Amino acid sequence: MPSARREHGNHRCAQGACSALSCLVACVLLLLMFSGRPATARAQAGAYTPVGADLLIRGRPEEGLLVLHSGYRNSPYVDADAVVFVGASELGREGDVMTVSVGLREPHGYGQARVGRFVLSTGAVRPVPIDGASVLARAPTGSTLEVFGGMPVAPELGPRSFDWLAGGRLGQKLLDEHLGLGVSYVQRRDAGEASTEEVGADLMAEPAPWLALNALGSWDVLRDGLAEARVSAQAHSDHSYAQLFASRRIASRLLPATSLFSVLGDAPSTELGTDLSWNAFPRLDVGGTFALEALEDTVGYRMALRTTLRFSDDDRGDLRLEAVRREVGTSAYSGCAARVMLPIAERWRTHASVEVAAPDHAAGRGALWPWARAGASYTIDSAWMVAVALGARATPEYRSEAYALLRVAYNREVFP
Repeated sequence: MPSARREHGNHRCAQGACSALSCLVACVLLLLMFSGRPATARAQAGAYTPVGADLLIRGRPEEGLLVLHSGYRNSPYVDADAVVFVGASELGREGDVMTVSVGLREPHGYGQARVGRFVLSTGAVRPVPIDGASVLARAPTGSTLEVFGGMPVAPELGPRSFDWLAGGRLGQKLLDEHLGLGVSYVQRRDAGEASTEEVGADLMAEPAPWLALNALGSWDVLRDGLAEARVSAQAHSDHSYAQLFASRRIASRLLPATSLFSVLGDAPSTELGTDLSWNAFPRLDVGGTFALEALEDTVGYRMALRTTLRFSDDDRGDLRLEAVRREVGTSAYSGCAARVMLPIAERWRTHASVEVAAPDHAAGRGALWPWARAGASYTIDSAWMVAVALGARATPEYRSEAYALLRVAYNREVFP
């Protein structure tokens, strides 16, 4: 019984700390938006507050989503960001804070910090939403040191018992920033037990103005094995783009050690391929992708051909076509897609999309899986926009499904 009370207290403590942190950052965010330097000084410096809201209703009236976003931008010292959504469905109404954070910058670029709820991504550390803080310091020699720590985000500010993550990255830029190296470390704990511990390295090089090289790798310390490795080379000119890429991922080492899925199998996957794009004419792009894939001992491939025809030089309308083929073991299908977007007036735009996928082995799930949607949008003024769409599809789970979408959006930049 005492252990149960301690666990309950830990949950309440973690939940209270998370709620207090979010509330604190939200208060600071509001103060940044509506206080500080005089309005004239802020306007002269270009600082502004983006305010936006998106309402999306799908199907029945009780199914919808409201997204509110705001912040503080273009200040040499401070920026802030907040995104909150409120949803409604047959199961009930839900709401959550996606991001709410405040960033501080040294105006000469020697350092920056961020606190609150945000998505952390640095070096070989995979993106993860956290409630915490990150501090980055830069030296004139090109060296950087970043440290971070906090709690992994729980939906709806839910309870957590001794869940936290911490780590850092040490980087160095060389040769006028044409070469960059970095070493990262991250440890994550779930209920006090280590669930992830990784070391990683990343490399960036630009040996020529038209060539860029990138590499990244991470090693699972807990399981003593490679977790992920990726390399790519991109070459481009005024009218073409080519990329060679390769990756190796071990699924069980990409998941936390405490995850149920981490004990279901090792399931390594490998990919080697190329992606090409060519501007054949001023308004016509053609390209494609071809890659060899391996999942455990099964070898397959995926390929795609695509083209985009723009109807005007200012990209106000286009037609996109794509054909795909993928085959890895028993998972094999062919498909094609078409999308058109037309501006029929200054404020009116229409769009339509059609996709069809045909599996090689239907297994009673339908020989074709079609999907289609058509809609239109109208820009009322510089702040308001409304859009509607109708769609229908057939999937392996449903023989047929139809839906309607309504979106009302408001966005404005306010100079306080």
